[in-house]
Amino acid sequence: MTKTAFLFPGQGSQYVGMGKKLRDQFAMARHLFEEANDTLGFDLAKLCFEGSSSELMQTMNTQPAILAVSVAAFEIGKEELGWEPYLLAGHSLGEYSALVCSGLLSFSDGLRIVRKRGMLMQAAVASSLGAMAAVIHVPREALEMWCRQASTATKQVVVACCNSRSQHVIAGHQEAVQTVVERLEAVPGAVVKYLNVSAPFHSPLMQTAADQLIVELEQYETQDGQWPIISNVTARPYQRQELNELLYRQMTHPVRWLETMEYMFRNGVDRTVEVGPRQVLTQLMNDTYPAIETYHFDNPLELEHLRSAFNAEYNRAAAIANIREAFTAAVIARSRSDNNDQHRTDVVLPIQQIRQIIEQIERDRGLNMDQAVHQIKEQLQFILTTKQLSPDEQSRIIRKIPSGAVN
Repeated sequence: MTKTAFLFPGQGSQYVGMGKKLRDQFAMARHLFEEANDTLGFDLAKLCFEGSSSELMQTMNTQPAILAVSVAAFEIGKEELGWEPYLLAGHSLGEYSALVCSGLLSFSDGLRIVRKRGMLMQAAVASSLGAMAAVIHVPREALEMWCRQASTATKQVVVACCNSRSQHVIAGHQEAVQTVVERLEAVPGAVVKYLNVSAPFHSPLMQTAADQLIVELEQYETQDGQWPIISNVTARPYQRQELNELLYRQMTHPVRWLETMEYMFRNGVDRTVEVGPRQVLTQLMNDTYPAIETYHFDNPLELEHLRSAFNAEYNRAAAIANIREAFTAAVIARSRSDNNDQHRTDVVLPIQQIRQIIEQIERDRGLNMDQAVHQIKEQLQFILTTKQLSPDEQSRIIRKIPSGAVN
């Protein structure tokens, strides 16, 4: 069966107008934006749809705005397509969106927490003291070495995000970041770009904000989540009792997104859906694991494309269930034959072959289902004929299997 991971974007994916088309076309989105407005005490919907870019980019505004759009997209998809995640993962702020969608946090509590988190992060370091820069085509080991060399007792720079094998983000005191950037300018092929952010996120400079955030987090109740969520700190799924500690550490530790993608790949994830503004995480997955199928949803126009994918998966799952039902019926049907040699060749061996084909179907979504179904029907016919079932009994069993292709 397909294992689908749902991905939630972080800060930097925001844009004015995000979520408006969802709000205009779906009652679910309208309801969630109304709840967000009531929860936060200001018009978040207006900020997302028609606010100024500079206002939306303020961390205390960006975080609840992205969370609201991401949750709205996820809930619409669940309502329209009935999707069932294998696991959830979010990049930095996106981890909170994942927590809400899994049910560990309520939507209103998630909004309150990220609004507060944004305020704390914004206030932690004066804008003139901190900086972040994206670095492309430089190995992590070399980047970490230059960060250590540029850091002193009073000025620090660290690798704040490991986004892919070739893309990282550094953060810290402005002077230390600048020292690393100057060093990188001499590296052939290296690309460096300062980020327009209000603070050096995921660095030791966020310690004051982290200390205040943990106090805030302890005020909220959590529930058991419906689906596993991968932590930015450990790049592994975590338990409810670890929640506050890992969100606290997330403030000052790097986002281990490359390892998160590696975990998905190793555990058989073969499809991802990014829910929320833009397609940053989708692009990272395409670049890192191109064999994994990727989709994105924050616009109603993308819904039909997703519907085709998920309906095909539903039809395939139903076909496999019907095949298994027919197979079980054939296996348990009482044999009226006493020819043991024929039983071995035309019952025991076909049963083994059908089991192998079913395992192949479940393991390989690229397998030709038409051909597989034809082979299963042939083998079932051997079994049923050898057991001397009546034509009506044979027909009832064979009819359980789909007649058309289900790829």
